[in-house]
Amino acid sequence: MSDRTYEILFIADPNLGEPEVDTLAAQVQGFVEKDGGRLQKMEKWGKKRLAYDVRRHREGYYVLLVVEGSGTMVKEVERRIKVTDGIIRYLSVRVDEELRKAERRKAKRALGEEKRRGRAGAPPPARDVEVQQ
Repeated sequence: MSDRTYEILFIADPNLGEPEVDTLAAQVQGFVEKDGGRLQKMEKWGKKRLAYDVRRHREGYYVLLVVEGSGTMVKEVERRIKVTDGIIRYLSVRVDEELRKAERRKAKRALGEEKRRGRAGAPPPARDVEVQQ
């Protein structure tokens, strides 16, 4: 089976410092690479307020990883995240299908736009016309 694209978002304990959060992100990246995945992008969103209390925390450090790999790789990464101290919540989402659908919609929209321009009275293409005197 081909590799799929996943987003793995985790929230780290707000009592950790920035270096510890970087260490956690590197640790999760190591989990991904050890199981045959490939990191596409890592974004550190910083400390943000949570919508509701999670393990008695009102804030947390958000880190987003966009990875390519198999479903078994994601399952193993999730298992390791569960037992990692310092991560209070995580979420993994497969996004390749959504990206494919968005690209199809974009292409369809562009085609429709082209057709509308043709019907809206755009000047016809120039033709070679001989002028008689």
